[in-house]
Amino acid sequence: MDGDNNLSKAALADISEMEAVGSTQNVNIILQLDLKGAITTKRYRIIKGSSELISDLGELDMAAPQTLTDFLIWAKDSYPADRTMLILWNHGNGWDQGDGPSVPLQKTVHSVLYDDDNHSAFLSNFKVRDAIKKSGLKIDILGFDASIMGTIEALYEFRELADIIITSQEVGQSNGWDYGSILLSLTVNPGMMPEDLAGKIVDAYRDFFENDFYPSDPAYEKRHSIAAHRTKYIELIAKQIDMAAVQLISMLDDPAPATRENTLQMIKNSRNNVQDIDWYVQPYVYVDLLDLSRLIGLETEIPELVSKATIAEYHGMDRRNANGISIVFFKMPDAMNLTYDHNYKNYDPETNTGNYGDFINQYKWDEFLKRYYAALGF
Repeated sequence: MDGDNNLSKAALADISEMEAVGSTQNVNIILQLDLKGAITTKRYRIIKGSSELISDLGELDMAAPQTLTDFLIWAKDSYPADRTMLILWNHGNGWDQGDGPSVPLQKTVHSVLYDDDNHSAFLSNFKVRDAIKKSGLKIDILGFDASIMGTIEALYEFRELADIIITSQEVGQSNGWDYGSILLSLTVNPGMMPEDLAGKIVDAYRDFFENDFYPSDPAYEKRHSIAAHRTKYIELIAKQIDMAAVQLISMLDDPAPATRENTLQMIKNSRNNVQDIDWYVQPYVYVDLLDLSRLIGLETEIPELVSKATIAEYHGMDRRNANGISIVFFKMPDAMNLTYDHNYKNYDPETNTGNYGDFINQYKWDEFLKRYYAALGF
């Protein structure tokens, strides 16, 4: 729980929800916490009514990979378990620009976890992945109580870490997950299967927003989302995206002018009508993958595979065409001087530009975007 930033109060509120239930003989709730200010990093076992201090580690950088690895190794050795869920709690920003040089037009920061007191920027997704792998911890559920991590770029990066990943497509509220409801269900039935727990997490999130949050402010835009996915389908989805990208590039390069023009218009119409995601923090960047696939209309297995991957999914009514997985598709010209990132491309070690992410480097989606933008005149 990285609260060493503007989320400190939210962290304490979520801990109170955990303490309302507490650990049991069969369920250990283990927490590493850092808050903003002159507060050291501590490890706790959450018990009913309070938090039992296990160790005070001094001031650690919660955005350092080794900090995450050390916590996981300690938790694995100190509290061995038949099943494990790891939750990374902080801000999130989805796809990952990597550690290359900044671009003059770059206005946003990507990935997850940052630490104000140590002046540390968000960790890159591949560094989070490697930090978890290094620990050797077997994870059944990997959860991100953080915004905008429900992108194919992030899901693909973390696909080998756990059987299930839980993420949100949209910008969330500081309320985060409903830990009281989640942990009560788990402690009452500690033998529940991971997919059942994942479904409960999604249901609790939905119930909180639909029954508590939205009714308290009827004018609030109902945009929140969460989804639990089986990771064994993520690579298959990525390969189908790649096939679509190759086909679209071929259509844009067709010798027949009419085919090129019709293809360009079809893609423009699809981008203009697709379900946009995150209109507030990073506008004109993310779209819903399944909605885009339907609009473009190519014969792919994306709808079937997304359905197979999805354990549970929730979206507020103002994101009617959200389905749990987003993909980067900058909208031009709107994104050009606001959120367009030139580093959404394969990493080039000679120029130290591009992206370290597996999805971008292994597949052709970024090449399709480059070809499409060129056809638009950008």
